[in-house]
Amino acid sequence: MLKRQKRSITTTLLTTLFICSLSITAHARRSGGPTPSITATPVVIEHIERNLSSLGSLKANQSINIAPQIGGRIVSLMIDDGHFVTQGETLLTLDSREQAAKVNEAKITVKDAERQLSYMVKLFEKRAVSQDELAAQEAQVERAKANLSSHMANLDYYTVTAPFDGVLGFNDLSTGAMITAGSNITTLDDLSTMKLYFELPENTFSEITTGTIIQATTDAYPDHPFTGTIDAINPRIDPVNLTFSARASLDNTNNQLRPGMLMRLNVVRPTIATLVVPARSVLFDGNDQYVYILDEEGLPQQRYIETGIILENKITITHGLAEGDYIVDKGVVKVTAGRPVKILSTEIAENHLDTVEPAGDARS
Repeated sequence: MLKRQKRSITTTLLTTLFICSLSITAHARRSGGPTPSITATPVVIEHIERNLSSLGSLKANQSINIAPQIGGRIVSLMIDDGHFVTQGETLLTLDSREQAAKVNEAKITVKDAERQLSYMVKLFEKRAVSQDELAAQEAQVERAKANLSSHMANLDYYTVTAPFDGVLGFNDLSTGAMITAGSNITTLDDLSTMKLYFELPENTFSEITTGTIIQATTDAYPDHPFTGTIDAINPRIDPVNLTFSARASLDNTNNQLRPGMLMRLNVVRPTIATLVVPARSVLFDGNDQYVYILDEEGLPQQRYIETGIILENKITITHGLAEGDYIVDKGVVKVTAGRPVKILSTEIAENHLDTVEPAGDARS
């Protein structure tokens, strides 16, 4: 019981002291007190960059898994891991002896059918065979030729070639190994041009067009920026993240970039002329923002504003101020609307000599 009474007395005492301190502070403000020292700055128009930052992932211009269309035993393997190959260059061959025999057999069948057709034509001219019999033999020749074409096409499948210029990946096969149709042998990437895929906010969709310049860097070459252009924009917006996809092409003549690399990029947009003020001069009142603007008598007055882009140490103003207005910069936290201040800015002092008082350093 005694402890509870002591705690109650202590709480009451602290509350009383707090209320007294508030009363003293309020009285000091009403009675004058020291004049705060401030610096002021003009509201100016600056041309600012509105570059958009994002992260993107690189993909090759063309990229495939090399796989045979048929199965068989490898008789020749010419894949040199990590090396460049040209379009049409042979990568491996499979045992094709059985298929080659089928091709030869089909060729013989074609020759035999053509010989029979030639003989039938002579008989038809002598009216020894009917038109239908001649047509049947002509069809037989066409079937034989089609069969030959099919076998020759299948024979081509026993040789795997590079479909385009590119760099080969790794493989773990050996000559003599058996492989099945569709099994991955290695990869082939066209690295002459790289494609960078990234996401941007949906509220910038109307400003991004094909041909827009981007600049990107990667941890592998942190001091080497790569420049490219946007060549495709996804017409759909992600309803969850409210972003859209875009793709940029980067020249890779120096062969520095690789698929899968993460890149930091900036989308270069035209500069805009806009009002800017120091970010530290903007104060908050709940969700609202305001500054202290100096009136004709050099007294600070509260002015609510609307802001736009936040820069490193500045912020753009979209409503509430005009070029040439002077606002409180350093010392803004000590300012009270309508109360005199010591203005340290020379330019302000010349305009408001009646309010300037000698002062030392401003305290922000």
